[in-house]
Amino acid sequence: MIKKRSKVSAEFNTASMSDINFLLLIFFLVSTMFAVEKGLPMALPGQQSKSVKLKRENVLTIQAFANGSIVVRESGPVGIRDLKQLVENKLIANPKLVIVIETHPDADYGIMIDILDELRLANAERISLRSMKTG
Repeated sequence: MIKKRSKVSAEFNTASMSDINFLLLIFFLVSTMFAVEKGLPMALPGQQSKSVKLKRENVLTIQAFANGSIVVRESGPVGIRDLKQLVENKLIANPKLVIVIETHPDADYGIMIDILDELRLANAERISLRSMKTG
């Protein structure tokens, strides 16, 4: 008597593979924690906003130049790491202080971000941004 040999299939059933992939995708999306970095909250002026006159002693101007240097008016050049301590001292002396960041149009964008980070660490809340006038 001759026995029939059973043929072993070399195929792999992939019919439910898409379902498994979809479930894994949903699982990882739901279980992943997204890091949300809190930035410095800013109130941007609207169409109805008016200009406000401030006393000179209530304004601290920080200038960022194209060559990467930072100058605080009435204090002179300052390093980015020394800026936090300087602003903290000024805020203790005058809690009504408004900090104006003037950035040169050719300055690296990262300089302004570094200044904003240092101001956030110094707990500065009143910040104004403007472009430096060239010419």
